[in-house]
Amino acid sequence: MADTGLKKEHIVLAEVPYDDDEVALVGAAMQPALDDADDDVDPAKKTGPAPDSGGKSEAQMNGVMVLSLLDKIIGVVDQIQQTQNGLEARQEAMEKSVSAIQGELGKLSKNHVGTANTVNKMLDKVRKVSVNVKTVRSNLEKQAGQIKRLESNENELLKRRNFKVLIYQSLSHIGARQPR
Repeated sequence: MADTGLKKEHIVLAEVPYDDDEVALVGAAMQPALDDADDDVDPAKKTGPAPDSGGKSEAQMNGVMVLSLLDKIIGVVDQIQQTQNGLEARQEAMEKSVSAIQGELGKLSKNHVGTANTVNKMLDKVRKVSVNVKTVRSNLEKQAGQIKRLESNENELLKRRNFKVLIYQSLSHIGARQPR
């Protein structure tokens, strides 16, 4: 992963301090590792700087290269750490948001349970009122039937009474004419 934000720095070789330990490390890094299979190889075929062919200047160049690579690596690691810190801050903010949402959902569910209980109570009352209305309606229908029967009985009685009255009147009228 190449970072385009890194700037290349030109370092003058004369300003790089000379350190024997660094040169030894760089020289060791440049030589290939030897294992048991390399024992048969001719020493003339081995690659690497010749001890008398300006080893110090190549070692300094290699050291500068290693240092610049280390600086780039440090820059990339710092950038990764900054990105990671930013991601951690985002995650903390998201966790706070999630916990706030969970709290609101808890409140909402409590309110929903309360509302459901209230609705159930109201539905029970409506059912009771409905039963009472049906009972009252049936009672009113019975009373209406009784009232109709009473009215018909009353009409029948009134008809009979008028008939008797007519009979009585005719008898008394008849009786008044006949002396006894």
